[in-house]
Amino acid sequence: MCDACSLSHNSISSMNQRGVLFTFLTFLFIGVVIGLIVFNTNLSNRTSTFTVEISALNAINSKYDDITDDIITLDHPIGVPSIHQRLLPFTHSVDKNTISFIQTLPISSGKLALYFDLINAYSIFVTDQNTQRTYDGVTVTLDTPKPSAWGGNNQSARFNILPQCVQYYIQDENTVGLSSDSTIGCETDFSMLAHVSRIDINVYLPTSVDDYNAVTCSINGSSSCPHEDYNATNGPYFSILFFDTNCSSCALSTSDKNISGHFDPDLVSTLTYSCTTLPCTSQPLSFTFDEGVAITHSDSPVILSSRIHFTDAIRTFYYQDANYTVGKTGFETTKSNVVVFPQ
Repeated sequence: MCDACSLSHNSISSMNQRGVLFTFLTFLFIGVVIGLIVFNTNLSNRTSTFTVEISALNAINSKYDDITDDIITLDHPIGVPSIHQRLLPFTHSVDKNTISFIQTLPISSGKLALYFDLINAYSIFVTDQNTQRTYDGVTVTLDTPKPSAWGGNNQSARFNILPQCVQYYIQDENTVGLSSDSTIGCETDFSMLAHVSRIDINVYLPTSVDDYNAVTCSINGSSSCPHEDYNATNGPYFSILFFDTNCSSCALSTSDKNISGHFDPDLVSTLTYSCTTLPCTSQPLSFTFDEGVAITHSDSPVILSSRIHFTDAIRTFYYQDANYTVGKTGFETTKSNVVVFPQ
């Protein structure tokens, strides 16, 4: 009987142990299932949050790119020019390491005003939620130069060329040129000696009202007007061709109308067309070459067709004077060209 009791007791003990193990495994299984449910729920929430954040970032990037294409970038490789480009106070083209401009000087006050009207009207449009077809929560801050008609006193515009880090600038209606003042988006400082091989400028007189009869030069400290051929080893080079076919009252010699030479950027070299025999009336047309280029003229318009040859390929050409920041309501992420442009 004792042996039977012992056997029964062992069987009961073994069953109890198996019961405890089964209960433990059951609770463990339930815990794993609950853990998986919680993990999947958290993962789903994180995925949902991540998806919303990605959507917000895409909306910000899309609006930022729209603004960049609309009023900033000027070297679209394909497609027709934007309205912004069509209303520029000059025409231009980019071809590898050269950029060409056709510019009337003085610039028509109406044409310059129209350009500023465009970018300031665009600023109102893009920042006003009421002008959008649907509210997408994207916020835009866009600061543009204000001329007198818009309550400011700005009359200049700057356009950056990268990676050379030089500006094509309009100082006012009477002065345009190249400037090394640019720093936005620049990897290195501009150097006329390192970055420019030659500058070719053609001057056209579209009417017969002018009466130019003299040219004066101060090139590298010499008062002689040079007539040199281009030599790549002699530093930056300029050439000016003066076309006066329409100017019956002009009295410039053939050599006066074809001036070219190398210049030292560390010196200030100047060339001026003028009239010196009264009662002539044409106002001076002046060129300055140093670490930049300045062309100044008032009075009856002249047409300047210029081409700048750089030593390296041009990557981008864009309008520099607009600062803009794009964000989205409820999110801290913003994108701004004030920090760095282009990206």
